[in-house]
Amino acid sequence: MRRVFIVMGVLCIAACDRSGFGTAGHATAVDSVHALNTQLAQAHSVAAQQDSLMQGFTETTKLVDSIDSEISHVKGLKSHVPLDVQGDSAKDPKAAYRANLLGKVKEVTALLNASRARVRRLASSNTALQGQLAQYEETITSLQTMVDRQKQDILVLTGRVDSLTTANTQLAAGEAAVSDTMHTLRRESNTVYYVVGTKDDLEKRGIVVEEGSKFLFFGHKALVPARKLDPTVFTAIDKFATTTITIPNPDKGYKIVSRQDPSFVDQPVTSAGKPSGELHIADPTQFWSASKYLIIIAG
Repeated sequence: MRRVFIVMGVLCIAACDRSGFGTAGHATAVDSVHALNTQLAQAHSVAAQQDSLMQGFTETTKLVDSIDSEISHVKGLKSHVPLDVQGDSAKDPKAAYRANLLGKVKEVTALLNASRARVRRLASSNTALQGQLAQYEETITSLQTMVDRQKQDILVLTGRVDSLTTANTQLAAGEAAVSDTMHTLRRESNTVYYVVGTKDDLEKRGIVVEEGSKFLFFGHKALVPARKLDPTVFTAIDKFATTTITIPNPDKGYKIVSRQDPSFVDQPVTSAGKPSGELHIADPTQFWSASKYLIIIAG
C-alpha cells in the first residue's frame, strides 16, 4: 500500500517539472528525472524491506502464538495477564498479550528451576539411599555367609551327635546286657535250695539215698544226698535275703544230711526252753559255700 503512494508522488513531481519549464530548462528536467528515478529505486528498496519486515513479523507472530500454545499446556501453569501492562496505551491488546506470554515464560522458568531443584534433591536422596542399600546388601551377604558357615557347623555337630547317640545307644545296650548278665549271675549265685522232710519221704522222692554195706553187726549205712538232685523238688531262696528256715515238729529234732556245716546254724529256744522251730543261718556265705542244696531230715 505504501509502495503505491510513493509511486504516485513521484509521478506528480515529474508532471510539475514538464509543465513549468521550456527548452532552457531541459537540462534541469533531465537531472530531475534522474533524481526521480533514483528516488523511485530507493522507494522500491524501502518497500521491499518493509515487505520483508512484514513477512518476518507475521512469521514471528505465528511462532509466538505457537510458543504460547505450547506453554499453555504446561502442567501447573497459571494463565494470567499482569495488571501493569506496558504498551502504547493501557488498552493495547498486543502489550497485554506480550505481557501475558512473558508471564507464562517466567512461570515456566520458575517451574523448570523448581523441577531441577527437585531432581537434585531426589538424586541426592537416591545417592544416600543407594549407599544404604549397598551397606544393607553387604550386611545381608555377611549374614548369609555366617548362616552358611553355621549350617556347615550344624551339619558337622549333627554328625557328631548322631555318632555319639549311636555310641551311647550301643554303650547303653552293652551296659544293660552287662547289668542283666550281672543280675542273672548274681541271682544264680545267690539262689540256693532247701528241703525239709522225714527220712522215708525224702528217700521216696529220690533226694537222699543210703550208701554203704552192713552184715549182721558189721558195716555201716549212711543217708547221703542223691548224686543227681532235681531243683524243682526243692524250695528256692536267696541266701542273703532268707536266713531263717522253719522246721516242722521242732521237738523231734532235725539233722542236716547235706554238706553244710551245722556250726553256722543256730536254733533259738522259746521261753519254756523248747526249740522254736526256726533255724537261723548266721553266716550265709560260709554256710552255703559247701553246697547250694540243703537237705534237712526232721523228726
